Amino acid sequence: MTILGIDSASVSCSVGVLKGDREYEQFVNNGLTHSQTLLPLIDEVTKNAEICASDIDLIAITKGPGSFTGLRIGMATAKGIAAPFDIPCVCISTLEVIAATASNGFEGILCAVMDARCKQVYNAIFECKNGELIRLCEDRALSIADLEEDLKKYDKPITLCGDGFKVCDSIFSDFEYKIADEQFRFPHGKDICRLGEKYKDKSLPAEKITPTYLRLPQASRELIKKRGSLK
Repeated sequence: MTILGIDSASVSCSVGVLKGDREYEQFVNNGLTHSQTLLPLIDEVTKNAEICASDIDLIAITKGPGSFTGLRIGMATAKGIAAPFDIPCVCISTLEVIAATASNGFEGILCAVMDARCKQVYNAIFECKNGELIRLCEDRALSIADLEEDLKKYDKPITLCGDGFKVCDSIFSDFEYKIADEQFRFPHGKDICRLGEKYKDKSLPAEKITPTYLRLPQASRELIKKRGSLK
């Protein structure tokens, strides 16, 4: 099976190919917009894997949470590749991919966090045990203060991963935690592919995949604040 994995939901951008038992990956975190980086990464990784679009059996795409613009870019790209060849697509939680990347050789609690602005984060908590990644809560948006209180209930070492570690590290105060090494903080294409293989039975036609937003876009929140509703 040949799987193309795409992430443009976070501050970084990564693409992977799983071709049988061989893995290929391209990753950047250079501050450029995903509209600039995503297609060149796909071109490079597919060349390295010596495949074209018609060779792809499944596309795995991060569905969110994450950047509204980044999610739309990733979804549109996945659909554009998949639709002409009827390639099925599977949507993967961005937070689960972050945790999967950080879980290599790790034992303990992984707290995947993405900066949601306004002292909030997108978050999910996982436990790594005997090489298995176990989800302990659903994806959620919450304040950093509430996340700190929630994490205090765990009696195992906690490691933060994801771009939200910076805002958490500046506010957390009352318990001990670690921060994942830099190479394990962000979602990687090869891990999207592995999760795509795991969840392949949940694949959908390209036209049916949609992003998952845990909060309204900033413009909508401002409109509600001003008018009291979106109407």
